[in-house]
Amino acid sequence: MDFISMLLNEYRTLVVLLLSMMALIVIITVWWEQVSFWWLNTWYAFPLIGKESRLAKDYETQVKNHDKEWLNSEVALCADFAAHYEKVNKDEELFSKSQDYLGKVTENGRNNLHILGWILIAALVFVEAMGFSYVLSGFTIPGASEKLQQQGAIGIAFIISVLLVGLTHFTGHELHANSLIIKAKVWWKNAKNRDKTTSELAPNTRINLDKTFEDDDEPQYKQLISRISTNAEVKPRYLITTITVIAIIVIAVLATYVRGQVLEKMHIDEVNIKQSGVVFQEQDPYAEAPPAILVQEAKNAVDKAGDDVWEREQKGGWGTFIFLAFLFILLQIFGILIGFKTGFAGKHSKDARKEIGNFKSEREFKTHYSRLKQQVARVAQKRLTNLQQRMNQKAEVNCQDPKVLEMLEGCGRRSFLNYMDDLGNAENKYTQSARLREHQGIHNPQETIRPTVVTANKVANLETPESMEARLQAEILAEINAKKAAKIETPEQVEQRIRQELLAEIAQQKKVAETEEQMRERLRKELLGELS
Repeated sequence: MDFISMLLNEYRTLVVLLLSMMALIVIITVWWEQVSFWWLNTWYAFPLIGKESRLAKDYETQVKNHDKEWLNSEVALCADFAAHYEKVNKDEELFSKSQDYLGKVTENGRNNLHILGWILIAALVFVEAMGFSYVLSGFTIPGASEKLQQQGAIGIAFIISVLLVGLTHFTGHELHANSLIIKAKVWWKNAKNRDKTTSELAPNTRINLDKTFEDDDEPQYKQLISRISTNAEVKPRYLITTITVIAIIVIAVLATYVRGQVLEKMHIDEVNIKQSGVVFQEQDPYAEAPPAILVQEAKNAVDKAGDDVWEREQKGGWGTFIFLAFLFILLQIFGILIGFKTGFAGKHSKDARKEIGNFKSEREFKTHYSRLKQQVARVAQKRLTNLQQRMNQKAEVNCQDPKVLEMLEGCGRRSFLNYMDDLGNAENKYTQSARLREHQGIHNPQETIRPTVVTANKVANLETPESMEARLQAEILAEINAKKAAKIETPEQVEQRIRQELLAEIAQQKKVAETEEQMRERLRKELLGELS
């Protein structure tokens, strides 16, 4: 405490500066998304050196962005703000996925330990560790002054507190994960006893937050196992728990033993001081010496009283040390229970809980993020409009190229939301194509995929099953109509053609993973059958 008081008195300015910096770092870390968005908007708005001013100088460079003509400066600005827009571009489907994931891993209702909980546990363990760290510092730093021993005690208590808080919390997590494994095994055994066709107890490694609905038809035990980390045998693990138990027992026993030795040492020092006082006690040379028997009786009485006092001090001291050891163990069990009741064992449970937050319904979730999306889009569109106006002003003075002027005149057709729509459509195409390939790989695991040559245009424009089916229908209809081009349609033929078009639209809604050859043959048969 003297050391801390000295720091506060002599280095008050430095301490205040350090604390202020720490508080600022915490604030920026907690509200990083808001701070980074504010800084991006501010950096674009800076006069002369701002990014908007620099981008406005490049009004001639045109680029292809998702098959549409854009200016390079516009794309750069939209890309900067798109990162923030994507973070708040969440709908009620994400809320449903998060709830479904937590429900299947049986962790709905759980939360991470709050920062106040961490502070409380650390403070309790630190206070408990200070009780025996001061004793340990006397043997750790022998011959040190009282002030140095106090500083050493604080350091030892800090080290012990960090180790114990971490071990107990991780032990609680391990026990929670083991409880989920045991729960899944019980469900599996019960289902196995009822149904001999029960599937094996192995996780589905493809399950994540986006694909949480894919195993709705699986048994409940399989859904749970697919969402937690297990070993090959799907058995509980107790490595961290064993280490924690050994550490707690060793610390409690050794701390109690050292306290007892210090108590013995204090008694020995006290006895030595008393004997030294008797040896060097001044005696009156003229006083008559008392009888030897009285001296011995007085000495025996003093020794007996001293022994009685020491016996009670020894019993009281050891009783106190044992109680403190019990309190120490009880405090560690409390830390393990907190770790058991908080945190998540699911692979993506933490992300799911973060997405749900404090929202109570899908409507509340959607309303909140819709407001944030509108805010980001409004700021981004304002910056884009300012950029386009600046480029127009510079081009009117410095540019005579009609293509550039025409491009700038049509800037009203290029907005931030249009950029995000094109980006979303491209991502949807890629996702659907990936799912189609994954679906075909799952249902045809033995089929050998023949290597094909893909042109650059096909790579840039990957077709979904719906677009492929629509294209093939158009091609087949064009072939059939070409053969009938010389004929004049009767009312019956017009009705038949309209009926074919309606059937084609209905067929577009079918989401069947077919190859192009299979789809072409099926559509040809259907349309020729209708025409005949």
